[in-house]
Amino acid sequence: MRFNRLSLGLSQFFQLPINVVLAKTLPYFCLRLYIYMLGFMYLSLKRDDLLKIIIAFNYVMRPNLSSGPFFWGLLKTLLGVFDHYYEKLIMAHRPVAEMARFLDSRLDIRNQDVLDEMAASGKGGILVTGHFGAVEFLPMSLAMKGYKIAMIVRFKTSKLKEELMERARIYDVEVIDADEGNVVLKALNAIKGGRFLVTECDEFSKWRPHKDRFVEVFGTPVPRDKTLDFFYNRTRVPAALVLMKRTGTGVTMCVEPLADGSSGISLASVAWNRLEGYILSHPNQWYQWKDAVIPLRRSIEKGRRTDEAEGRPGVQGKDPFLFPDLA
Repeated sequence: MRFNRLSLGLSQFFQLPINVVLAKTLPYFCLRLYIYMLGFMYLSLKRDDLLKIIIAFNYVMRPNLSSGPFFWGLLKTLLGVFDHYYEKLIMAHRPVAEMARFLDSRLDIRNQDVLDEMAASGKGGILVTGHFGAVEFLPMSLAMKGYKIAMIVRFKTSKLKEELMERARIYDVEVIDADEGNVVLKALNAIKGGRFLVTECDEFSKWRPHKDRFVEVFGTPVPRDKTLDFFYNRTRVPAALVLMKRTGTGVTMCVEPLADGSSGISLASVAWNRLEGYILSHPNQWYQWKDAVIPLRRSIEKGRRTDEAEGRPGVQGKDPFLFPDLA
């Protein structure tokens, strides 16, 4: 099978019916090894995706790593990408009670008082997260602690939507399907109703860019996203960054205040800058490396030309800016 010729993405690949069945039945350890095997098989066949990950990771991390740690860091990053889909599978398809026990025994929260103060105000809030760590566990973890949340979601498969919508009803999580209508109105109403709106700040392909306002993404000026700033300016509620950092023993929910609702800031810029710090410290926990080629493409190309002119080796292979799906 030639995956390069198909539109089958990694998420849809992992959500194939046979994988869903195995996610429900295999022991956790065996399931994770199976996901690792599938992930490397997928990337060996869809090499354009693998090359994009390598190019972005190389551009961002190479200045700080020697060749040995670089390749070890890249391997851990690929495993981190696969861990995300492992977590997505068990979160969607394992029994709810089992997942509640799983999280209850492994979850630690840093700066929970920030969330408690936001909840106590009754005004709602904005919780900014990213494609980082065990983010699939975030909604249930918040709901288990009694926080009322809403989240904007894009579902890759109808089966995944069915499973997650049922779990959302159990924990009173308001799910807003990004592919349905009135998304903005639903999100604003959720905040006005006292809920925390959970949204990601690093989905570059979905950014609605400003024409003349920028944010630095790994040192590259990029037109910043309007969406977060719109929600913040319309609601003027407190906002915090919330990331699910994997640790050796479980998951730490890292909470950092971003805005108090009164300051006139760009929430999109502040949120990304904080998230970028976590990415540089824990690159293996971020799984947006493939899409990071989009905002970094000009700087990567400029760096490649400089390397060639000065005789330094760079990433060999197909030019990423000839990829048909990159635009």
